[in-house]
Amino acid sequence: MTPLKTIISPNDISEPLYTGFEAFKDYDTQLEKAVLAACMIDTYAYSKVHGVLNADCFYITAHKKVYTAIVQVWEYGEPIDLITVTRRLFDNNIVTLEHYNAAYYLSLLCRDVISSAHMQHWCVKLRELAARRMMITLTSTRFSGDDVLEGAEDIQQKLQEALHVRQAADWLTSSKAAIDLIDHMDNITSNGVAGISTGFPTLDRANGGFQSGQLVVIGARPSVGKSALMGGIAITAAKSGHKVGIISLEMPAKDVFGRIVSRETNVDFSDIDRHGLHSEEVRAIVSNAISYYAELPIYFSDVATCTIHDIRAKAEQLKRRHGLDILMVDYLQLIEETDKYRSREQGIAQISRGLKLLAMNLEIPVIALSQLNRESEHRANKKPTMADLRESGAIEQDADIVMLLHRDWRSGITQDEFGNSTEHQADLLIYKWRNGSPQDLKLHFKATTMSFSEAA
Repeated sequence: MTPLKTIISPNDISEPLYTGFEAFKDYDTQLEKAVLAACMIDTYAYSKVHGVLNADCFYITAHKKVYTAIVQVWEYGEPIDLITVTRRLFDNNIVTLEHYNAAYYLSLLCRDVISSAHMQHWCVKLRELAARRMMITLTSTRFSGDDVLEGAEDIQQKLQEALHVRQAADWLTSSKAAIDLIDHMDNITSNGVAGISTGFPTLDRANGGFQSGQLVVIGARPSVGKSALMGGIAITAAKSGHKVGIISLEMPAKDVFGRIVSRETNVDFSDIDRHGLHSEEVRAIVSNAISYYAELPIYFSDVATCTIHDIRAKAEQLKRRHGLDILMVDYLQLIEETDKYRSREQGIAQISRGLKLLAMNLEIPVIALSQLNRESEHRANKKPTMADLRESGAIEQDADIVMLLHRDWRSGITQDEFGNSTEHQADLLIYKWRNGSPQDLKLHFKATTMSFSEAA
């Protein structure tokens, strides 16, 4: 057996490398070596790119192992240098790299790099090359799994991870924060509301509407009217020029649109949906409304089976093609889980977290309807609380806004404390509103058009 080389000339190394960057290549080992070396010779180099790279961004296997060791040293809170990285490699039972002693291989990596000034640029370039390699692999490899949709979903997620770059250097100066605040204040002055209107003036004045990056959860028991409430918010936003996306997992798009037309024309939904329009005057009103609302920037997706990854893909495609200012999902518990081996609570937690991340990444409010459990039905006070959100406390944690819709009429309470019928009464209970105030908003509900308005 040939003895292990420990002292050799740099010219003797027969690595599968090439010198100089070649534009047509899908890897650049010079860049890989520069990044690894900079991390080991500059105390603060790794902190500049934390989160930008992962081991798969490196083409050479030895470089993957070195980068993994560097990350481990960082996570243990130790300084990153030749000694600590070498020791970490040995702890990982890696004593050789490319047939050479690991310590000597690391010293060769560091021989030509003297500065980390362009570290971030190098890392972004490596990320792009990794994405290119992934594209080549995906287009040249046939999927052999049993579930084609699951395979496609996995591919899509890997591509997103390869293309998404997170910068650690995201500090803002006070002057930049001040400029953002001034813009925010000017927007309130000119538009009268900080974000997208809720459709209820009292709520807009108190809490400023829905803001970008917020996850809004609207919970209710079945048949209380949460889909109707969502439709009212959608039409209010669209009339203001906002682009609205509606992912309906419970009913077809025509029914959602039909409810909007019913609400706006004051024509019974049952006539539009089932009984027919027998009056020429009413038919003209509905036809004109359909023509008008068909031009509003509302986009529907009514595919019944949908995962959180599907929703993310749909939202990103809509934002890229037409723009997207607010997304609505009806409803959260109907979103399919991606991991069949998780508990239901863990699955819902993953979904709610995914919706929150979607709101932050796309910088839009995401409204998710949610079912409530039956606990409130067994209490003397039938009004629901946040604890009644079905199947997971993570929904309450992830949401920036939690609104619960309640109607005494649906709970079997037919008269209020003053002896009035509760048939048209509703409560929008604001239990959580980040930067806003909780309150109980009294609403009027009209069953024939399935619409809500502020009570007089």
